[in-house]
Amino acid sequence: MKQRTYIWSAIERLGVSGISLLGNVVLALLLSPSDFGLIAMLGVFTSLVYALIDCGLADALLREEAPSNRDFNTLFYFNVAIGLLLWLVFVALAPMVAHFFAHPELQPIMSVLGASALFTGLSISQAARLRNQLHFQKLAFIGMGAIALALLVAVVMAWRGCGYWALVELQVGYAAFYFLFLLVGSHWSLRLEFDLPRFKQLWQFGANLLLSTIFTQVTQNILAFVLGKFYNPMQAGYMGQAQKMQQAPVNAIEGSISNAGYVLAAQSWQPEERQRSLRRSFALLTLSLSAACCGLLSVSAPLVTSLFPERWQPVIPYLRLLLCWGLVYPLNGYMMMVFKLAGRTALVRNVQIIEKSVIVAIALSLSHLGIPVMILSFVGVSLVSLLVCMRWASQYEGISWRWYVTTWLHALALMATAGFVAWMVTRAVMASWFSLVAGLVTFTVAAWAFLALAGKPLLRVIRST
Repeated sequence: MKQRTYIWSAIERLGVSGISLLGNVVLALLLSPSDFGLIAMLGVFTSLVYALIDCGLADALLREEAPSNRDFNTLFYFNVAIGLLLWLVFVALAPMVAHFFAHPELQPIMSVLGASALFTGLSISQAARLRNQLHFQKLAFIGMGAIALALLVAVVMAWRGCGYWALVELQVGYAAFYFLFLLVGSHWSLRLEFDLPRFKQLWQFGANLLLSTIFTQVTQNILAFVLGKFYNPMQAGYMGQAQKMQQAPVNAIEGSISNAGYVLAAQSWQPEERQRSLRRSFALLTLSLSAACCGLLSVSAPLVTSLFPERWQPVIPYLRLLLCWGLVYPLNGYMMMVFKLAGRTALVRNVQIIEKSVIVAIALSLSHLGIPVMILSFVGVSLVSLLVCMRWASQYEGISWRWYVTTWLHALALMATAGFVAWMVTRAVMASWFSLVAGLVTFTVAAWAFLALAGKPLLRVIRST
């Protein structure tokens, strides 16, 4: 059951990300970098929708041994109210945001994008209920069906000349179809009830997570924001495209493993069982992230050249830098999961606020030095934060700081070596598609070989039951 939970959680995240990335490639053929840049400039606002609506209450419920229908209904009505309020806030702020970026077309875009907040609010409670019941298979089909349908509509709109409105539909349509599929594909036990004392109890846990999530989302979108303000929509479009290519595998891996790992660890009431679950999820996360980032680094040039028109070539250096960052920051998310399981949400809040504030300050103060300097600074800040958090996490679940560090470095060394071998192959092959295929095949074979030779300790932890 536990292995299937991880598998279906991964299928959900990787499936949604894979379909989205494939559709994004098609849309890149039909739309300009400036179209993507306009939407990317608003990413710092739209990315906050889920965090502000959920407020960490879903995670609070999932820590409970047996959350009731009344609990989920309480969460539902709160989410819907906040979702509707956020839509109104988006409409009110749209003129000021358009003036700030000096692009009038952003006003109607932001007003329409706000509709996704309402649909997200309608969905969070039921999705949390399915997670609690370990129905990750159902969530996978719902998520992949929603993104596939939204992308189909977006591609048709782009083909008919709707421009950036196709990208607007993609975001709003995905949230709307996700809600509709949840409504049709799962049993709802919705009643008109709201438990105020219970809400206050959940809020005490979730409020700190809200602040940490806000800072995390702002950080992940700060680059496109800076480029949109101080450079131009085209540069923001390049960065936005690079972020999509990086975040598709990285965030999908981190999200799928953390989602399943959090639920399984929260439902493990014996200390030994919880520790085993946390070790398994950390080893799986470090190995998967290292493989994804090192593999993509090795084929980044032929990947972009093969998939996108020539006008998108400036994406390559951005993608490489973001993949280096992707080797570090998702592991901080895992440490936050450990803190949440220990009930230390104030620590989650404080760590995230400090780390993300430093990153945002760097982005704003070093913008004149260029994107490479900013991203490399981000990597340094995230690395220091990770090492500190590993030290603190070792105090709560009986897993030593040394184990965290050696496990991460072990996985990274294996996959980086495989990536170097694959990169050498891509350098020797000139044709883009053949270079891409040769690099991916070489990386896969080398990664499996190195795992078989020197990765048995990692595999033993991952396969533990």
